[in-house]
Amino acid sequence: MDSLVIIGNHLYRHKVLRINYTTYDGCCRQDSLNPRNHADFMTLSHETDVANPHPYWYGRIIGIFHVRVRYFQPGRYAPEIQHIPFLYVRWFGRDTSFPLGFKHKRYPRIGFDDPEHAFTFLDPDQIIRGAHLIPGFAYDKSLAALGPSLACLPSDKDQDWLYFYVNM
Repeated sequence: MDSLVIIGNHLYRHKVLRINYTTYDGCCRQDSLNPRNHADFMTLSHETDVANPHPYWYGRIIGIFHVRVRYFQPGRYAPEIQHIPFLYVRWFGRDTSFPLGFKHKRYPRIGFDDPEHAFTFLDPDQIIRGAHLIPGFAYDKSLAALGPSLACLPSDKDQDWLYFYVNM
């Protein structure tokens, strides 16, 4: 029977995640992401069942962690300790009713997803780079998206912007 043992029952929390990426002109750059003030990121999309798929998904980092584990499988002797980094994230959902792109001269509009499906764990290697999101100031803030939560910064007073625009 397979088993996974977390060494010392310790979960380690980190303040900063650094993501290396390549710019459009071939230069190497690095983003520093952290849950306090630069937490938004983008990953490749896995949309296949929608009429007009968007190439990216967007999320916000709630926590940066790692654990040291040992994975036991039958027939294997003395497995090595593995270092597994992961993120706790809150996903944005794309507003599919909002036309976007160069043809429409509009940035993509996103908002926080349904709270039931909005939180997951993510491998940091899936992040392409940080994202710059512009709050939709015309739509104001609301408690409706999540309500009181540890996922909101104290300065937000448990309110979320209804929409954000993805700066391209």
